[in-house]
Amino acid sequence: MEIDSSPFNRCNVCFRSMALAMLTVMLLVGLSAAAPAEQTATPPSTNSPLTSLHQGMHLSEHLYNLPGLSNVGRVAPGVFRGAQPAVYGYAALKKMGVKTVIDLRTTENEKAMVEAAGMKAIAMPITMSREGLKEKVDRVIALMVDPANQPVFVHCRHGQDRTGIVVAAYRMKVDKWSLPDAETEMQAFGFNDIWVNFKKFIRQYPTE
Repeated sequence: MEIDSSPFNRCNVCFRSMALAMLTVMLLVGLSAAAPAEQTATPPSTNSPLTSLHQGMHLSEHLYNLPGLSNVGRVAPGVFRGAQPAVYGYAALKKMGVKTVIDLRTTENEKAMVEAAGMKAIAMPITMSREGLKEKVDRVIALMVDPANQPVFVHCRHGQDRTGIVVAAYRMKVDKWSLPDAETEMQAFGFNDIWVNFKKFIRQYPTE
């Protein structure tokens, strides 16, 4: 007698279908379990006016690709620092919205170029001597924080040394930064350690 094997074949087909379904479910469960890891990944950091160096330390935001301007930093909203602008750099400052340019150099005069670009020029020459230095630096800070002058751009020749101590003093006096934080910012913008008088001045500034 010939045995009909079709019921067994149908069972085998069902078994294979169930196995395939279970495998699919397991695969989906595995993928869903892995998904949160992607969702909780740390997003890339975004730029901000004050970029954290590490806990408790900060730095002005460096600004790049500005025509005729170099070593530029955004110290605070409405307050910028940098090196001596090139001739065409004054137009770039005006385009940034700058109203006042404070020159810390002891030589040369940029008044005509600043005013030709539609901004106010203030000369506040700072020498390498410590005599009367605190009074001069405090006057510059007063000009920087005055809303009537903002946005303001303060600079020396390279935006490193005179500008460095002015901004460091601003940080301690206005923003209440510690001396180490203020010095870290000075170094980040290229302060030259050969200016021992300036370094002694900024280290004594908090006590004065």
